[in-house]
Amino acid sequence: MKIKIDPIVFQKFHPKLRIAFFHAAGIDNKSKAKEAQHLLKEIEKIVLLTSNKKNFKSELLLEPWAVAKQEFGKKAHHYHTSVEQLLKKVLEHKNVAAKDTMTSLMHYLALKHILPMSADDPSKISGNITFSVSTKKDDKLKKGELYYHDAKSVLGTKLDYWKNAKAVLKPSSRSALAHIEFLPPVSLQKQKEAIAEMTELLKTFCGGKVKVAV
Repeated sequence: MKIKIDPIVFQKFHPKLRIAFFHAAGIDNKSKAKEAQHLLKEIEKIVLLTSNKKNFKSELLLEPWAVAKQEFGKKAHHYHTSVEQLLKKVLEHKNVAAKDTMTSLMHYLALKHILPMSADDPSKISGNITFSVSTKKDDKLKKGELYYHDAKSVLGTKLDYWKNAKAVLKPSSRSALAHIEFLPPVSLQKQKEAIAEMTELLKTFCGGKVKVAV
C-alpha cells in the first residue's frame, strides 16, 4: 500500500499541512481495552473541568482548525473536525470510549493535544490511499473539502469529521493505519511530542511493530 498527498491539498487547503502516519502491525487491539478506557476517562475529567460548550470553539488550541481555510478569503469559515466532534460529545457527557484499545487511545490523545486523528484497518482498504481536495460537489463531498480515499471509496472527510464505517477498527483488528493532521500554529515541538506519545502508547497498549512517517 502506498500513501499519496495530492499537490492540490497544499494549494487549496493549506500549504503548511503536515500529516503523521503510523502503521502498527501484529497488534493486540482487545486485551488492554479497559486500561485504555480508564486513561480516556481521566482526560475527559480534565476537559469537563477546563472547557464548556460556550468557550471551546474560541479556545486558542482550536485556532488551527478554525483558520484552516483562510486561503479562501471571505469564504473562510470554521472547519469542523473529528476533535471538535469529540469535544462536543464529552461536554454533553456522552460516552466516547471504544470497544477496541487503539480507538480509545486515539480519543485520549486527541482530547489531550486537541488534534484531529483517526485510524483505519488496512485489511479493509482497497489499494492505495490518497489525500486530496474535492473539486466539485457530489453525494459525500462539498467543493473544497479535504478528504482521503482508497481505490473504491471515500474513507474520511473534513479532517475525519466523517468516517467510512467500512475500515473502522475493531477489537479483532490485527493491524492499523493511523494519522494525525497538523496545521499552524501547532509547533514542530508539539508535533514531535504528539508523535512520540502516540508511538509509545501503541507499543505499550497494543504491542506489535510501529512504523512512523511524516
